[in-house]
Order: sequence, then C-alpha cells, then structure tokens
Amino acid sequence: MKNDLKFTDFLKDVFSSFDKKVENSGLVSICVEIPLIDLFKVYELFINKYPFSSFWEESDGISYIALEKCKYLTMDGPKRFEVANEFNSENFKNLINLTNETDNSALSKIIYLLSFSENLNNNLSSDVPSLEAILPKILIIKSNKNCWLRINGHVESKSSLRTLIEEIWTVRNQVINSGSELIKLSGLETSFDSPIIDDFLSSLETSNVNSKKVVNKGIQLIEKGILEKIVLASRIKIKLKNKLDLIEILKRLKKNQPNTCRYIWKRNDKDILFGASPEKLFSFTKPNLTLEALAGTISTNSNFKKLLKSSKDLKEHNYVIDYLIKCLEVLKIKNFKKSDIKVNSFGDISHLQTLIFSKVENICPFELLKKIHPSPAVCGYPKNAALDWINTLESFSRGNYASPMGWVDASGNASFLLAIRGARYIDENIEFTAGSGIVSGSVLEKEIDEIKLKFESIVKQIFFAKNPR
Repeated sequence: MKNDLKFTDFLKDVFSSFDKKVENSGLVSICVEIPLIDLFKVYELFINKYPFSSFWEESDGISYIALEKCKYLTMDGPKRFEVANEFNSENFKNLINLTNETDNSALSKIIYLLSFSENLNNNLSSDVPSLEAILPKILIIKSNKNCWLRINGHVESKSSLRTLIEEIWTVRNQVINSGSELIKLSGLETSFDSPIIDDFLSSLETSNVNSKKVVNKGIQLIEKGILEKIVLASRIKIKLKNKLDLIEILKRLKKNQPNTCRYIWKRNDKDILFGASPEKLFSFTKPNLTLEALAGTISTNSNFKKLLKSSKDLKEHNYVIDYLIKCLEVLKIKNFKKSDIKVNSFGDISHLQTLIFSKVENICPFELLKKIHPSPAVCGYPKNAALDWINTLESFSRGNYASPMGWVDASGNASFLLAIRGARYIDENIEFTAGSGIVSGSVLEKEIDEIKLKFESIVKQIFFAKNPR
C-alpha cells in the first residue's frame, strides 16, 4: 500500500540517490506516490498555509495543487515567450530528481500564467506581470486513479536534504489524513447578502450601456471591411464585504460547469484569479498534439441545431480553425486531422468545438504559444489590427483575462488553457470580464445578450443566485 511506506526506508533511498547523483549541493526534486485523494479537501487544508498556491483540475487529464515557490520569475515587456523557454530549460537542466517514477504524469512541472498581451508603454497600464513562471516547492499531482506528492528545493548538504525529506513526509501524512484532519480554516462566509446581487445587477445595467457603444463600434469596423473579426470584452467590478470561499466555488463549478478546467492562481490573500475555463489552447503528451477551436456561443437551454446552422457562428468558428491550421503550417506541422464540428456544453453555455490533432516528435510549448496566442477566439482577425482596436476601444487592460495558463513538465509535455469564464478577487473587490466575437452578420442586441450570459454563468456560482436576471 502507498501509505505503508516507512520513513526510514524512504530516507535511506533518497540519501542513497543523493550520494550517486549530487556532488555537494544542488536543486533537487523528491517524489512519493500517495493514495487517491480528494483535491478539494487537500486544497482546503493548505490554501491558507501558503501565500502562493495554484489549482488546476480537469475531469480527464492531469490535475494539480501547487504550494509555495521554489524558483520563480516575473517580468513585463517583450520576449516573454523566449524568457519563459529559458527559465524552463535552465531549471529542468539543473533539477536533479532523487526518486524514480514510472508514470509520466508524476514528472516535475513548472507552471505558468501570462497576461493577455505584453505590458508595453500604452494608454492602459496592467497591474499583472506579462509572465509569471513558477517551479512550485510542493506539487500534488492527480491523474486517473493515481496521485503523487513532489517537493523541490535547493540543498547544501545531507543535513538540509534531511530537512526537505522531513517536510515532504509531514505534508504526505497531512494529505493522507486530510479527511480526518480537515477543519474550516478561515471562518469564511457561506452566502452573500442580497445587496451584493443588487450591486451586480446595477453594475450589469451600467456595463450594458457601455458595451453597446463598444460593440456597435466593432460592428462598424466589420461592416467597413477594416476587420474580419474582433472580440470585444466588458468588465464589471463589485465591492465585496464577505471573503470568498474558494473551495465551495470550485465544487459548484465542477458540478454545474462540467467539461471545464477549474483553475486558481492565488498570488496572495488579496489577489486571486479563478474560474472554470471551457477552452484549452493546446495539450501535448508526446507525441500527441491537440489544439482546440472554440467559438460560436448559445445558451445550453436553446436548440443546438440553431448554432450548427448559424452562418454567423460558423463564420466566427472557422476563423479560429483556419488560424490554428496556419500556425501549424508555419511550424512545419502538416500531418494534422480535424474532428467533426460539434456543440459542447459547459454548464449554462454551449460552444461550437473542433479539435485538431497531430503527431510530432517534439515541439517547444512556448514557440507554439507565441504563434497561436491570441487566437481569433479571443482577439480577432487580422490579429495585429484587432489587437490595436481592442486597446483603443476597451477602457481597461485585460490583464489575465483570456490569457494562457498552464504547465510544462520535465519531458516537454505541456497543457495550456485560456483564463476565461472566471473572475479576479483583488483588494476586496471582484472583477468579472466577458466578451463576444463580432463578425459579418453580428447583431448588437445578440452580442450584448452573449456577454450577459457569460457574466451570469460565473456570477451565480459565486453569489449563489439561481437566476440573477
């Protein structure tokens, strides 16, 4: 049994590996397999014990909890994909694994969060870095019915190595006993007063007035042939009197928005990005590369045949497919296949979805990111012109909205999503951002309804409102 491992045997094995692989000091990684866990219970146990944490949960794929920073980098400005690649290569080159894992899911991982665009000198300054790259100190990984606990740290001697081993063993025991040890750590409220709902509705009404002006301008740009597509977003900001119970929100997102990836990036107690993204940018598990085109939106309560026959939505979707294929061709990846287009549901909202598959021996995740982000699904076409108009028309910096978040492991496997269908808790306020894609045939009121639908899909998971209309 995984929980029958004895500390003395574990200590002996790691010390033996250290003697063989490390001369005097170095950056080391230690991993131990653990019994199957409930990620929510474990995250609740640790979320307030560490200033930084990140959460990533997929229904089919690798999920993780990351706690504390071992190595990290934040930066603004250009060349962030190149810098991320250098950080990735340097740390995995220096990282010495002292334990042997037979499952690739257990490999060391570095996690990343980027902003929507590089923070250059423009009218809208961003308060989030262009790039955040973190080798977590503690990483709890779950894949299928297997779980692992990994710790990373710099050791100077066997004495400091023993301290690291004792720490992973302590965390291991806490994780194994999480069901019995779990207590409510922070006295968080479990509901919100009706005035919060009123604040949202009031903010939504104000936002709709502004959104109509911006979206109407986008429609004009399309009609004049200046752009073929543009995605324009709106933002609502609400003052909160209550703290967020992130664990309960995660549970509701998993239950009410299946097929999504639930994510959290907690910089500190006052700055937390979270949500349930329906959109994967790409996943790469050697040699399988999968890209996703997700565009075209309808309420899940509607007739899906409308979406499949909507010339406007199909046009919006096809821009994304064509763009992704061109990106693959630029990267000299030509042996790809497309899935049939289908409607996939993510809670209240359904989208047109097409998957693009390819087999490649190796690919740099950051080169791929640089090519495909931002895609027409969240930006527009032509890309550079659409970006310029987004910066002109939107009255806020997107920050991490619609930005890439993901991980890369020691073998080069990677997975990145788009941070959409979420919110940011910042200094006792909560920000919601949602957008819609505008192409030829777009109708103003329908685009406003789409933005409203996307706002409500996340808001009611937080405010417990069954229907905040």
